[in-house]
Amino acid sequence: MMLWLDLMGQRYSKLPSEILRSGDTMDLQIALTAIEYERWRELKVSKGHTPTHHSQEHLQAMIDRAQNGVSG
Repeated sequence: MMLWLDLMGQRYSKLPSEILRSGDTMDLQIALTAIEYERWRELKVSKGHTPTHHSQEHLQAMIDRAQNGVSG
């Protein structure tokens, strides 16, 4: 629980006492979901992929084909 208070405090710039006074489980669920999504995006980007699962090379090839008027 202490780490969750710290996590939410850092994320939302609130003191732990403020979170205890006014926060609820919905706030915690949203914070955890947002952090999981950020980590997922960072993992994808660090592997050279966009969050849409396409590599940078694949996306660049699509751009090149579009600029050259080639379909497919």
